[in-house]
Amino acid sequence: MKFKYTDYHVHTNWSSDISEDGPNFNDYIKIAEAEEINICFLEHYELYKIERDKKDPFYDGRIDDYLEEFDELKGNYKFILSGLELEYYRDREIELLEFLDDYEKEIDFIGGTLHEWIYHYPITSRAKLLELLEKVQMKKVIDDYFEISRMMIESRIFKNICHIDTIFRYINENDIIPLDDCDVSEDRVLDLGRLCIKNKIRIEYNLSGVKFPINRSFPSKDIAEQLKSERAKFFVGSDSHQIEYFKETVPKVKEAYKFLGLDI
Repeated sequence: MKFKYTDYHVHTNWSSDISEDGPNFNDYIKIAEAEEINICFLEHYELYKIERDKKDPFYDGRIDDYLEEFDELKGNYKFILSGLELEYYRDREIELLEFLDDYEKEIDFIGGTLHEWIYHYPITSRAKLLELLEKVQMKKVIDDYFEISRMMIESRIFKNICHIDTIFRYINENDIIPLDDCDVSEDRVLDLGRLCIKNKIRIEYNLSGVKFPINRSFPSKDIAEQLKSERAKFFVGSDSHQIEYFKETVPKVKEAYKFLGLDI
């Protein structure tokens, strides 16, 4: 890579939660070059959605189009990485492994992630989370998140895991207040982090929480510091979905490298 620091988590209109007229590769490249930071385009890749939603950018095998478009740019810019934020499904581990067999060598960086385990109810959407909480008790939603996250880590399908406690994006004291029977302790996050250490998996230090009611990184700074003391390996991501946010977060990405000791 060309520069000292790397933002491993930016999204373009190749991600399903960004409109077609949203930011593209070139929009980020201009800013990254000026700010002297490497960037990884970590686009959402969700098997169920890709199969069922014709509007998904990767529908009908379009991943090859994504890689072709990226490769045309990579010849001119040495500070960009192709990537996927690959959704974990406990019932489709074999298919995920087959996908990696086919594409892992063609993609620079892949991060495993958990947004939803019941199709169409991502816990990273406040509206969808509220719909889910009308059907499923909050305690079970939180417990399921941590249990399935454990399964994802122990599967060892992924070498990198994104935002390990994103369940708290909206379920927190600033927004959807946790009920008394819910375990929202940081010990649960530490357990996931330690499981990543045990399985030699890198943990994302995701800066996007400042955009949401939780108003902190994923995981928190205190948890990251504890895991760092236990020799966890990290990568840093802004989780940018907008150009302006990316630009204003570049200094925070560089600060995170120093905090985590990744610039040594």
